[in-house]
Amino acid sequence: MSVLLEVERLEKHFGGVAALAGVDLHVDEGEILGIIGPNGSGKTTLFNVITGVHSPSAGTVRWLGEDITGRPAHAVAKAGIGRTFQQAMAFSAFSVRENVRIACQHGRDRQGEFGDPDRVLDFVGLHDLAEESASNLGFGNLRRLGLAIALGGQPRLLLADEPAAGLNDNETATLAALIRAVSAKGVTVAVIDHDMKMMMALCERLIVLDFGFKIADGPPDAVRQDPKVLEVYLGENFELAGSS
Repeated sequence: MSVLLEVERLEKHFGGVAALAGVDLHVDEGEILGIIGPNGSGKTTLFNVITGVHSPSAGTVRWLGEDITGRPAHAVAKAGIGRTFQQAMAFSAFSVRENVRIACQHGRDRQGEFGDPDRVLDFVGLHDLAEESASNLGFGNLRRLGLAIALGGQPRLLLADEPAAGLNDNETATLAALIRAVSAKGVTVAVIDHDMKMMMALCERLIVLDFGFKIADGPPDAVRQDPKVLEVYLGENFELAGSS
């Protein structure tokens, strides 16, 4: 299994606060990686530094072995790293199809499964709303549109930042199935979320951050039993619904 993304000793400081404090991690091609941890642990900052939203204070980001540290966001996206955001991001004055068409135009240099807006909308279940203004979408469909926009850029790696936030149980189950379908199409996925039932079932490997440090990295069953993870995040009485 080849390594797509490598992060070495990554640091990001905001004034006197270290949001990332020397993080090392890798993302392997084909996996669904989960990144979890308390609020303020550095998860979104990690995605922001990888994707060029913020420049790192120190450390290295490598994509397919090439140093991309500090490259601007548009260049990182062109290289093949797409993302969704905590806040549903779309051009509210444009239709659903227009939003996805713009994304596909930016990803047109690469051949892939998601180069056609209608195919993307079919995939995420929004084809019937293609002509609807993005401003009229409900929250769950806005989440789907954000995913469609990210896929329209034809990423090789998708970074999904809290895609299940604000969704009910049925919407979360549908989202998890959609992420699995994305993976089945050959897109590697790294996802941040607080829904531990979803993350434990969805992800093949979990990384846990706390105060900018990586404190665990391994299969979900091992991470859920890690004393440090139980102490700082899951709690000593952590138990998934339906587990024994």
